[in-house]
Amino acid sequence: MSRPGESDLDSYLDAIDDATTIFRSAVDVYLANGPDGACWQQAKRISEQLRRLDDMQQEIEMAVPTQTPVGGLLAELMDPLTGVGRLLKDMKRQVTGFAIESGFSGPGRRVPAHLVPEVQELADEVCAAVDALVDDCRASMPWAEPAKPGHAERSVTWYEGQADRLSSQLIRKIFTDEVLDVESQLPLAQLIEEIDRVADYAESIDREVRSGRMDATSGVGGRDSH
Repeated sequence: MSRPGESDLDSYLDAIDDATTIFRSAVDVYLANGPDGACWQQAKRISEQLRRLDDMQQEIEMAVPTQTPVGGLLAELMDPLTGVGRLLKDMKRQVTGFAIESGFSGPGRRVPAHLVPEVQELADEVCAAVDALVDDCRASMPWAEPAKPGHAERSVTWYEGQADRLSSQLIRKIFTDEVLDVESQLPLAQLIEEIDRVADYAESIDREVRSGRMDATSGVGGRDSH
């Protein structure tokens, strides 16, 4: 039998994974078609998903009173997910940017075909960083199964480093591409930086979460020592 709030939190984390999948799909749609109607569909999808996450969060918070031991635990577990919510709002902003000409593109501006595979690889690493953050949150739940011996997942920081490396390579390639004029180079570089920002954001939240856990552990240790 699941504990109170356990299935709700698992469903909430699954919904975050779904939002990341929408973001990744939106990048592919933008690369294939530029800012057309399909991008608006992706913007609508991620907006609806974020509304769903807000509703789920409210249901979790209302399901068990915070004053109870279980409610206090749920509040503690939800705290780092607030940062993830901010990250998802940044994803939404970017997906909306794909859909409008005043965002990352303008009339006739498209990502050149020879850069598309590298932008897709960057998006893969960025989304992997977010997935690793969610997996870490899931693993921190008291009811999570312990990791198998010798099995180590790659960290948020590792994926963020990969994303940084790829984005730097892409930006250098953009500004040394003799075929692209300056008017095309600048928005392309901005697009790369914006996608990479998601991984930076994920790493920042990961550091905050880990720091909070260390503070909590040291606090418990301090109380136990008296």
